[in-house]
Amino acid sequence: MANAISRILQRRSLRRAVRHALDSGVGLYHTSWPVTPGASDAIAGDLIVWCRERLSAMHRPYGVDSVSLSLAAIGDNRQRVASANFSVVRPTCFYSGEIESEARATLARWAGEGAFENEHARLSVVLFSWGDLTQELVLAG
Repeated sequence: MANAISRILQRRSLRRAVRHALDSGVGLYHTSWPVTPGASDAIAGDLIVWCRERLSAMHRPYGVDSVSLSLAAIGDNRQRVASANFSVVRPTCFYSGEIESEARATLARWAGEGAFENEHARLSVVLFSWGDLTQELVLAG
């Protein structure tokens, strides 16, 4: 019985620690760029450069190096026009061309659908580091 209670308390403690870390923004990287019609290909290059810069500074405790990437086309009144998620991705995908080609294809499709025709159009990018979260939880004990 005591072991069961101990496990429940440990799980609750871990959930609290994870929630606190996520609420504090641990591992969360965000940026955005204005996008003019016809500029989606150039923005894709900027996106990959930005991701690589962030990746170089991320923690990788115990080999946990995966990230999650989300893209959103933002239009008038900061409304999301389109979005794409790259669930769990290894950093090597940002150097092999895999993510770059998928991002270029996604942005070109959105451009073709008119997502960047608005004068206030932006590309919003969120990169989440699973390694940074793991590092925070290891330090929290």
